[in-house]
Amino acid sequence: MSSSPKKVIIVGAGGHLGPHIVSAFDADPHFEVSILSRLSSQSTFPPHIPIHRVSDDYDETQLVGILTGQDAIICTIATHSVQRQRAIINAAVKAGVSHFVPSEFGHDTRNEQAAKILPQLFAAKKQIVEYLKSKEKDGLKWTAFVTGPFFETAVFNILGYDVKTKRATILGYGKNRWSMTTLSTIGLAVKKAILLPEKSSNKYLFIESFNTSQNDILSSLEYSTGAKWETTYHDAEEEKRLALEKISKGNYSGISALMRYMTCAKGHGGDYMDYEESSNELLSLPKECLHENLARMIRVDEAKIG
Repeated sequence: MSSSPKKVIIVGAGGHLGPHIVSAFDADPHFEVSILSRLSSQSTFPPHIPIHRVSDDYDETQLVGILTGQDAIICTIATHSVQRQRAIINAAVKAGVSHFVPSEFGHDTRNEQAAKILPQLFAAKKQIVEYLKSKEKDGLKWTAFVTGPFFETAVFNILGYDVKTKRATILGYGKNRWSMTTLSTIGLAVKKAILLPEKSSNKYLFIESFNTSQNDILSSLEYSTGAKWETTYHDAEEEKRLALEKISKGNYSGISALMRYMTCAKGHGGDYMDYEESSNELLSLPKECLHENLARMIRVDEAKIG
Protein backbone atom coordinates (compact mmCIF):
# COMPACT_ATOMS: atom_id res chain seq x y z
CA MET A 1 0.00 0.00 0.00
CA SER A 2 2.78 2.44 0.89
CA SER A 3 4.28 2.26 -2.62
CA SER A 4 1.04 3.10 -4.40
CA PRO A 5 0.22 6.67 -5.50
CA LYS A 6 -1.44 8.85 -2.88
CA LYS A 7 -2.05 12.27 -4.44
CA VAL A 8 -4.50 11.92 -7.33
CA ILE A 9 -5.76 14.67 -9.62
CA ILE A 10 -8.80 14.07 -11.84
CA VAL A 11 -9.27 15.78 -15.22
CA GLY A 12 -12.75 15.99 -16.76
CA ALA A 13 -14.51 15.49 -13.44
CA GLY A 14 -17.72 17.16 -14.60
CA GLY A 15 -18.85 14.66 -17.25
CA HIS A 16 -20.85 11.42 -17.03
CA LEU A 17 -18.02 9.33 -15.61
CA GLY A 18 -15.90 11.91 -13.81
CA PRO A 19 -18.10 12.36 -10.71
CA HIS A 20 -18.09 8.60 -10.09
CA ILE A 21 -14.30 8.47 -10.23
CA VAL A 22 -14.08 11.46 -7.90
CA SER A 23 -16.47 9.74 -5.50
CA ALA A 24 -14.49 6.49 -5.49
CA PHE A 25 -11.20 8.19 -4.64
CA ASP A 26 -12.77 10.69 -2.23
CA ALA A 27 -14.28 7.83 -0.20
CA ASP A 28 -10.86 6.22 0.35
CA PRO A 29 -8.74 7.90 3.08
CA HIS A 30 -5.58 6.62 1.39
CA PHE A 31 -5.91 9.28 -1.28
CA GLU A 32 -5.63 13.05 -1.42
CA VAL A 33 -7.93 14.06 -4.28
CA SER A 34 -8.01 17.23 -6.32
CA ILE A 35 -9.57 18.26 -9.65
CA LEU A 36 -8.11 19.93 -12.73
CA SER A 37 -10.66 22.08 -14.58
CA ARG A 38 -10.52 24.54 -17.46
CA LEU A 39 -11.05 28.21 -16.62
CA SER A 40 -14.15 28.36 -18.85
CA SER A 41 -15.77 25.24 -17.35
CA GLN A 42 -19.16 25.74 -15.69
CA SER A 43 -19.07 22.37 -13.92
CA THR A 44 -19.59 22.27 -10.18
CA PHE A 45 -17.67 19.99 -7.84
CA PRO A 46 -17.82 18.87 -4.19
CA PRO A 47 -16.87 21.97 -2.16
CA HIS A 48 -14.33 20.16 0.02
CA ILE A 49 -12.17 19.01 -2.92
CA PRO A 50 -9.41 21.39 -4.12
CA ILE A 51 -9.91 22.71 -7.66
CA HIS A 52 -6.99 23.71 -9.88
CA ARG A 53 -7.88 25.93 -12.83
CA VAL A 54 -5.93 25.88 -16.08
CA SER A 55 -6.27 27.91 -19.28
CA ASP A 56 -8.48 26.38 -21.95
CA ASP A 57 -5.42 25.69 -24.14
CA TYR A 58 -3.80 23.69 -21.30
CA ASP A 59 -0.76 25.94 -20.99
CA GLU A 60 2.23 23.72 -20.19
CA THR A 61 3.82 26.04 -17.64
CA GLN A 62 0.55 26.20 -15.71
CA LEU A 63 0.11 22.45 -15.95
CA VAL A 64 3.59 21.65 -14.68
CA GLY A 65 3.02 23.92 -11.70
CA ILE A 66 -0.31 22.27 -10.90
CA LEU A 67 0.88 18.70 -11.45
CA THR A 68 4.13 18.94 -9.51
CA GLY A 69 3.70 16.84 -6.37
CA GLN A 70 0.88 14.77 -7.84
CA ASP A 71 1.33 10.99 -8.04
CA ALA A 72 -1.40 10.04 -10.51
CA ILE A 73 -3.62 11.68 -13.12
CA ILE A 74 -7.01 10.24 -14.02
CA CYS A 75 -8.38 11.70 -17.25
CA THR A 76 -12.03 11.46 -18.31
CA ILE A 77 -11.84 14.27 -20.86
CA ALA A 78 -14.53 14.20 -23.58
CA THR A 79 -13.84 12.11 -26.69
CA HIS A 80 -13.73 15.14 -29.02
CA SER A 81 -10.93 16.60 -26.86
CA VAL A 82 -8.81 13.52 -26.20
CA GLN A 83 -5.82 14.90 -28.14
CA ARG A 84 -5.63 17.59 -25.44
CA GLN A 85 -4.21 14.84 -23.25
CA ARG A 86 -0.85 15.14 -25.04
CA ALA A 87 -0.25 18.48 -23.33
CA ILE A 88 -1.19 16.99 -19.97
CA ILE A 89 1.06 13.96 -20.56
CA ASN A 90 4.01 16.19 -21.49
CA ALA A 91 3.49 18.27 -18.36
CA ALA A 92 3.09 15.12 -16.27
CA VAL A 93 6.52 13.89 -17.35
CA LYS A 94 8.12 17.24 -16.51
CA ALA A 95 6.30 17.35 -13.15
CA GLY A 96 7.41 13.84 -12.18
CA VAL A 97 3.94 12.27 -12.08
CA SER A 98 4.21 8.48 -11.85
CA HIS A 99 0.88 7.21 -13.28
CA PHE A 100 -1.57 8.32 -15.97
CA VAL A 101 -5.01 6.87 -16.75
CA PRO A 102 -6.16 8.16 -20.16
CA SER A 103 -9.72 8.80 -21.26
CA GLU A 104 -9.94 5.40 -22.92
CA PHE A 105 -13.06 4.17 -21.12
CA GLY A 106 -15.63 2.49 -23.36
CA HIS A 107 -15.18 0.35 -26.46
CA ASP A 108 -12.01 -1.57 -27.32
CA THR A 109 -10.41 1.05 -29.55
CA ARG A 110 -7.76 -1.44 -30.71
CA ASN A 111 -10.41 -3.35 -32.67
CA GLU A 112 -9.61 -2.84 -36.33
CA GLN A 113 -13.09 -3.70 -37.62
CA ALA A 114 -14.69 -1.06 -35.42
CA ALA A 115 -11.97 1.49 -36.15
CA LYS A 116 -12.74 1.24 -39.87
CA ILE A 117 -16.36 2.15 -39.17
CA LEU A 118 -15.79 5.11 -36.83
CA PRO A 119 -12.14 6.15 -37.16
CA GLN A 120 -12.93 9.62 -35.80
CA LEU A 121 -13.85 8.12 -32.42
CA PHE A 122 -11.27 5.34 -32.24
CA ALA A 123 -8.05 6.65 -33.75
CA ALA A 124 -7.49 9.55 -31.35
CA LYS A 125 -7.92 7.39 -28.24
CA LYS A 126 -5.60 4.71 -29.57
CA GLN A 127 -3.01 7.34 -30.49
CA ILE A 128 -3.00 8.66 -26.93
CA VAL A 129 -2.23 5.20 -25.55
CA GLU A 130 0.60 4.86 -28.09
CA TYR A 131 1.89 8.26 -26.95
CA LEU A 132 1.81 7.09 -23.34
CA LYS A 133 3.82 4.01 -24.32
CA SER A 134 6.50 6.33 -25.70
CA LYS A 135 6.75 7.98 -22.27
CA GLU A 136 7.39 4.77 -20.35
CA LYS A 137 11.13 5.41 -20.77
CA ASP A 138 10.62 8.70 -18.91
CA GLY A 139 9.14 6.90 -15.92
CA LEU A 140 5.45 7.58 -16.60
CA LYS A 141 3.30 4.47 -16.14
CA TRP A 142 -0.18 4.17 -17.64
CA THR A 143 -3.33 2.06 -17.37
CA ALA A 144 -6.11 2.05 -19.98
CA PHE A 145 -9.58 0.67 -19.28
CA VAL A 146 -11.90 -1.13 -21.68
CA THR A 147 -15.35 -1.07 -20.09
CA GLY A 148 -17.85 -1.41 -22.92
CA PRO A 149 -20.74 1.08 -22.94
CA PHE A 150 -21.53 2.93 -19.73
CA PHE A 151 -24.55 1.01 -18.46
CA GLU A 152 -26.57 3.96 -17.16
CA THR A 153 -26.18 6.10 -20.27
CA ALA A 154 -26.23 3.36 -22.92
CA VAL A 155 -29.34 1.25 -22.28
CA PHE A 156 -31.90 3.95 -23.07
CA ASN A 157 -29.72 5.97 -25.46
CA ILE A 158 -27.78 3.74 -27.85
CA LEU A 159 -28.77 0.12 -27.22
CA GLY A 160 -32.26 0.32 -28.69
CA TYR A 161 -34.68 0.48 -25.74
CA ASP A 162 -37.30 3.19 -25.14
CA VAL A 163 -38.80 2.80 -21.68
CA LYS A 164 -41.42 5.52 -22.28
CA THR A 165 -42.97 3.86 -25.33
CA LYS A 166 -41.89 0.33 -24.35
CA ARG A 167 -40.34 -0.29 -27.73
CA ALA A 168 -37.16 -2.22 -28.48
CA THR A 169 -34.95 -2.35 -31.57
CA ILE A 170 -33.00 -5.60 -31.78
CA LEU A 171 -30.14 -6.27 -34.20
CA GLY A 172 -30.21 -9.70 -35.80
CA TYR A 173 -31.70 -12.23 -33.41
CA GLY A 174 -30.50 -10.40 -30.30
CA LYS A 175 -28.45 -13.37 -29.08
CA ASN A 176 -24.89 -12.05 -29.39
CA ARG A 177 -23.24 -11.43 -26.02
CA TRP A 178 -21.18 -8.38 -25.13
CA SER A 179 -20.01 -6.45 -22.06
CA MET A 180 -20.87 -3.19 -20.36
CA THR A 181 -20.04 -1.63 -17.00
CA THR A 182 -21.82 0.60 -14.48
CA LEU A 183 -20.36 4.03 -13.78
CA SER A 184 -19.76 3.31 -10.10
CA THR A 185 -17.90 0.09 -10.91
CA ILE A 186 -15.66 1.93 -13.38
CA GLY A 187 -14.83 4.43 -10.64
CA LEU A 188 -14.06 1.62 -8.22
CA ALA A 189 -11.93 -0.20 -10.80
CA VAL A 190 -9.78 2.86 -11.45
CA LYS A 191 -9.19 3.36 -7.74
CA LYS A 192 -8.27 -0.30 -7.22
CA ALA A 193 -5.87 -0.19 -10.19
CA ILE A 194 -4.06 2.83 -8.75
CA LEU A 195 -3.66 0.91 -5.48
CA LEU A 196 -2.02 -1.95 -7.42
CA PRO A 197 0.52 -0.23 -9.69
CA GLU A 198 2.74 -3.29 -9.86
CA LYS A 199 -0.11 -5.31 -11.41
CA SER A 200 -1.96 -2.66 -13.40
CA SER A 201 0.76 -0.57 -15.03
CA ASN A 202 1.46 -0.25 -18.76
CA LYS A 203 -1.45 -2.37 -19.89
CA TYR A 204 -5.10 -2.42 -20.84
CA LEU A 205 -7.48 -3.69 -18.17
CA PHE A 206 -10.77 -5.27 -19.28
CA ILE A 207 -13.71 -5.03 -16.90
CA GLU A 208 -17.46 -5.59 -17.01
CA SER A 209 -20.51 -5.42 -14.79
CA PHE A 210 -22.59 -7.52 -17.15
CA ASN A 211 -21.94 -9.93 -19.99
CA THR A 212 -25.31 -9.86 -21.65
CA SER A 213 -27.34 -9.75 -24.88
CA GLN A 214 -30.09 -7.56 -26.30
CA ASN A 215 -32.57 -10.35 -25.59
CA ASP A 216 -31.48 -10.57 -21.94
CA ILE A 217 -32.06 -6.87 -21.47
CA LEU A 218 -35.43 -6.99 -23.22
CA SER A 219 -36.60 -9.89 -21.05
CA SER A 220 -35.58 -8.05 -17.88
CA LEU A 221 -37.24 -4.80 -19.00
CA GLU A 222 -40.49 -6.60 -19.78
CA TYR A 223 -40.43 -8.25 -16.35
CA SER A 224 -39.69 -4.98 -14.54
CA THR A 225 -42.36 -2.99 -16.39
CA GLY A 226 -44.94 -5.78 -16.34
CA ALA A 227 -45.60 -5.25 -20.03
CA LYS A 228 -44.85 -6.87 -23.36
CA TRP A 229 -42.66 -4.52 -25.37
CA GLU A 230 -43.16 -3.80 -29.05
CA THR A 231 -40.05 -5.31 -30.60
CA THR A 232 -38.63 -4.93 -34.10
CA TYR A 233 -35.75 -7.01 -35.42
CA HIS A 234 -33.42 -5.25 -37.82
CA ASP A 235 -30.72 -6.59 -40.11
CA ALA A 236 -27.48 -5.45 -38.46
CA GLU A 237 -25.58 -4.84 -41.70
CA GLU A 238 -28.43 -2.78 -43.13
CA GLU A 239 -28.51 -0.71 -39.93
CA LYS A 240 -24.79 -0.08 -40.30
CA ARG A 241 -25.19 0.94 -43.95
CA LEU A 242 -27.98 3.40 -43.17
CA ALA A 243 -26.06 4.91 -40.27
CA LEU A 244 -22.92 5.39 -42.37
CA GLU A 245 -25.03 6.99 -45.09
CA LYS A 246 -26.41 9.49 -42.55
CA ILE A 247 -22.95 10.40 -41.31
CA SER A 248 -21.65 10.83 -44.88
CA LYS A 249 -24.35 13.48 -45.34
CA GLY A 250 -23.38 15.29 -42.13
CA ASN A 251 -26.16 13.78 -40.04
CA TYR A 252 -24.34 12.57 -36.95
CA SER A 253 -27.41 10.98 -35.41
CA GLY A 254 -26.09 7.85 -37.13
CA ILE A 255 -23.30 7.56 -34.56
CA SER A 256 -25.62 6.07 -31.94
CA ALA A 257 -26.74 3.38 -34.36
CA LEU A 258 -23.13 2.58 -35.20
CA MET A 259 -22.22 2.35 -31.52
CA ARG A 260 -25.09 -0.12 -31.07
CA TYR A 261 -23.86 -2.09 -34.06
CA MET A 262 -20.27 -2.24 -32.82
CA THR A 263 -21.43 -3.29 -29.38
CA CYS A 264 -23.85 -5.99 -30.46
CA ALA A 265 -22.34 -7.34 -33.70
CA LYS A 266 -19.74 -10.06 -33.24
CA GLY A 267 -16.13 -9.20 -33.94
CA HIS A 268 -16.30 -5.45 -33.37
CA GLY A 269 -14.93 -5.30 -29.83
CA GLY A 270 -18.14 -5.35 -27.81
CA ASP A 271 -17.38 -8.99 -27.07
CA TYR A 272 -13.87 -8.25 -25.71
CA MET A 273 -14.20 -10.81 -22.93
CA ASP A 274 -14.18 -13.48 -25.64
CA TYR A 275 -10.54 -12.74 -26.42
CA GLU A 276 -9.12 -10.93 -23.36
CA GLU A 277 -8.66 -11.81 -19.70
CA SER A 278 -11.07 -10.16 -17.29
CA SER A 279 -9.55 -7.87 -14.66
CA ASN A 280 -12.63 -8.10 -12.42
CA GLU A 281 -10.97 -10.52 -10.04
CA LEU A 282 -7.65 -8.65 -10.00
CA LEU A 283 -9.49 -5.49 -8.97
CA SER A 284 -11.92 -7.26 -6.59
CA LEU A 285 -14.93 -5.81 -8.39
CA PRO A 286 -18.40 -6.66 -7.05
CA LYS A 287 -20.78 -9.05 -8.75
CA GLU A 288 -23.79 -7.10 -10.04
CA CYS A 289 -27.29 -8.10 -11.01
CA LEU A 290 -28.52 -6.90 -14.40
CA HIS A 291 -32.18 -7.14 -13.43
CA GLU A 292 -31.75 -5.14 -10.21
CA ASN A 293 -29.84 -2.40 -11.99
CA LEU A 294 -32.38 -2.15 -14.82
CA ALA A 295 -35.26 -2.02 -12.33
CA ARG A 296 -33.51 0.79 -10.47
CA MET A 297 -33.00 2.74 -13.69
CA ILE A 298 -36.68 2.36 -14.57
CA ARG A 299 -37.67 3.71 -11.14
CA VAL A 300 -35.40 6.72 -11.63
CA ASP A 301 -36.80 7.32 -15.11
CA GLU A 302 -40.39 7.08 -13.87
CA ALA A 303 -39.64 9.50 -11.03
CA LYS A 304 -38.37 12.05 -13.56
CA ILE A 305 -41.50 11.70 -15.64
CA GLY A 306 -43.71 11.93 -12.57
